[in-house]
Amino acid sequence: MSSPEQQPHTPPPAKAPETDQGTAEAPTPAPSEPLPALPGHPPAASASRWSRLSRGAVLAIGAGLGAAVVGACWAGVSLAGGDETDATAAGASASPSVSAERTEDMEEPFSTDGTLTVAGIGAGLDSEELCSGTGGYSDIDFGTQVNVTDAAGTLVAVGSLGFGQKTELGCEFPFTVDDITPGSKFYTVEVSHRGGLTQTEDELRSGGLAFTLGD
Repeated sequence: MSSPEQQPHTPPPAKAPETDQGTAEAPTPAPSEPLPALPGHPPAASASRWSRLSRGAVLAIGAGLGAAVVGACWAGVSLAGGDETDATAAGASASPSVSAERTEDMEEPFSTDGTLTVAGIGAGLDSEELCSGTGGYSDIDFGTQVNVTDAAGTLVAVGSLGFGQKTELGCEFPFTVDDITPGSKFYTVEVSHRGGLTQTEDELRSGGLAFTLGD
């Protein structure tokens, strides 16, 4: 007789130990420590936000920023150019007006003033005391005529002497001549018949003429 074939013996699985609640608990695996970052490579968590965008989105954003910068520059240049243009236009519009006013002033009659001093007279008088011409200068006194003639010898204006006052030099008479006709190359100012003092129009306009008679 053949002996019966022996079946392989499989040991029963081990039972998990029972707890107080009668249920087996699986062991908790030990937490694994994070691996240190390699030198020169930042952690993945600190990656730039730009890396999350697609290349097309980055290019679109860059193009938008560039257009904004260019637009701001053009706006600044346009404003600056506009201010300069306005200033130039204002200056250009003002220049003809100023020139016209000056031309008009040059065409209007003008005035001049000055003094005539008769030297060596008024002895014994106090300073600024009233005085008159004496001796050979008796024609020089308050109201004596002052004539202004142009380059052609034409009488263009008439004035007169004021009251004489004693000074260190003698007796000084102020005068003013109004309504002088403009446009002559030069003018001659004469007090009485004592000869004239030749002046340009600009000199007459400036005034402050000074005549002296005697030593």
